[in-house]
Amino acid sequence: MGENMNVLYISNLTGNLFAGPNNSVPAQIKAQSKRDNVFWYNINDIKREEWKKINCYNLKDYPSGRLKDLPKPFNKPDIAVIEEFYCFPFCKIIKDINENNIPYIIIPRSELTKKAQKRKRVKKFIGNICYFKKMANNASAIQFLSKQEKVDSGDKWNKNDFIISNGISIPEEKRENFSKDKIRATYIGRYEIYQKGLDILLDAVSDLQNNLRAANFVLNMYGVNQEETVKILEKKITENNINDLVIINDAVYAEKKKEILLNTDVFVLTSRFEGMPMGVIEALSYGVPCLVTKGTNMADDIKEFDAGWTCDTSKEELIEAIKQVLSQKEELSKLGKNARELSNKYSWKKIAEESHSEFEKILEKVK
Repeated sequence: MGENMNVLYISNLTGNLFAGPNNSVPAQIKAQSKRDNVFWYNINDIKREEWKKINCYNLKDYPSGRLKDLPKPFNKPDIAVIEEFYCFPFCKIIKDINENNIPYIIIPRSELTKKAQKRKRVKKFIGNICYFKKMANNASAIQFLSKQEKVDSGDKWNKNDFIISNGISIPEEKRENFSKDKIRATYIGRYEIYQKGLDILLDAVSDLQNNLRAANFVLNMYGVNQEETVKILEKKITENNINDLVIINDAVYAEKKKEILLNTDVFVLTSRFEGMPMGVIEALSYGVPCLVTKGTNMADDIKEFDAGWTCDTSKEELIEAIKQVLSQKEELSKLGKNARELSNKYSWKKIAEESHSEFEKILEKVK
């Protein structure tokens, strides 16, 4: 238990709650504020009302975007934490941080993985050459959210790294009475077809539609319609005659999301790549078994705790995993208890202590 540090968090969050970092970053900073002295600088004009309770400031408060204009002691913090990666507004303040020899950590949230690099490939290639590769190289360390994210990212960005996951505040309520005559499956997340593997998910449901109808299985999906992806999904659902099995809904938050999770039998996430998905951690905390692909970076933990089902990110593997769900319907209660136990691993208090320990190690190196 070392002394409190002055920690500067830098982000460019949009405030849209359908995007995971807009939930996990404020929660992370709130937890760390109970361990260290923190200052959160969101480098745009966005500040949600609830963020004001977490010492959050933006460009309306400090318009220059420069380190020297922040209040003491955060104009010369002990350490800085950069949330996410591809953001040109970071350039000026990171230049200031480097010139003042302040160590900084980057939390890229899957952006350095090989699959993420393939999205907007040309734009990222140019950005990496112009600035971002240097930004990563100059960091004191990269914080990955899982072992798999570290493996998928490689060490070309920075050879100094550590792993600390996202966290969760464990709720009092949990799923108690699972459905007897049906299976209520739920997906909550962005309607990003490629990253979230929604194409594979719908293909698997289509191939298994007779089995799923026999089991009274229904998948409710909740998310925001980005770039007209809902039209693409609805077209695929209609073409495959699975309108009765897959229902597209708008995004849900707060109490509505909680209500849905407490009435869910199986949470589904079939991503090709992730950092550390908050949706899965939330579902686990409510005692909901999860069906996940290895791309979620949660498969190893779920397998170890017997908290659900795992598979590779392929239609064939997913079909087999869904068959297991159907055959293990009577075990949902046991799997749910295991899910709740697994979620304790991700308590924010524990993660704040782990983060503080890593900060101390970095400061020891730069003395």
